[in-house]
Amino acid sequence: MQDEPGNSHLDNGGMGAEPAATTVAEHRFIRHGSWLICPVLGALLIWLLRMAAGWVAGLSWAPFQGVFELAASVPDPWGTVGAVVVGLIIGLGFAGLMAQERLTVTVEPGRVTLAVGSSAQHIARDEIGSVFLDRKHLVVLDGSGAEQAQQPSDLDWTKLRRAFVEHGYPWREKDPFAGHYALWVEDAPELPLRINALMAARERALRKRDGKEAAVLRTELAQHGILVRDEKKRQFWRATG
Repeated sequence: MQDEPGNSHLDNGGMGAEPAATTVAEHRFIRHGSWLICPVLGALLIWLLRMAAGWVAGLSWAPFQGVFELAASVPDPWGTVGAVVVGLIIGLGFAGLMAQERLTVTVEPGRVTLAVGSSAQHIARDEIGSVFLDRKHLVVLDGSGAEQAQQPSDLDWTKLRRAFVEHGYPWREKDPFAGHYALWVEDAPELPLRINALMAARERALRKRDGKEAAVLRTELAQHGILVRDEKKRQFWRATG
């Protein structure tokens, strides 16, 4: 991980320069190296499959025999060249997916920017009541405890903490509302029918290990003023506002 200093602000009325923006991002080696490492690994993997294609095609129980027979039937050098090219393309695709999921945090005196891929979320300083890490997620809450942002993060937590603290943001070592969560049970009487239906749908998604659907439902619940956290495959909730 690496801090990348931003541009310094100009002197404000002779009162001295404001702190420069601080950007916390993955190390340059990871950001740039993935565009080299992923294609190389992809090419190597597909080349190995090409080398084993003839052997696999001879196994009566092996699946996708038609694919392996086709791969083995292409003569060299074009068979090997084609395998390497396909592997390179697949590797570049993985590198692109990684880039689209990579979080970069920029902390300025007046706002925080959370950038993921080509999208960016800006949160004004006066809309932030607390910032903390909840396991592998960076969480930003407003003063009432409502969620402003929750982003998966592999960034160095010490650098994140330093960036927020140095700019005067309310960094917390843990969720200040952790004690306000309750275990969700089916048809919880405290919750409206619509919320219970969303919670039930999310529980089904968790059981199926459908992380994408669970994340979508969590966002919808947050829009209804219900925050959800998962512990040992169980859902806990709290109302905001």
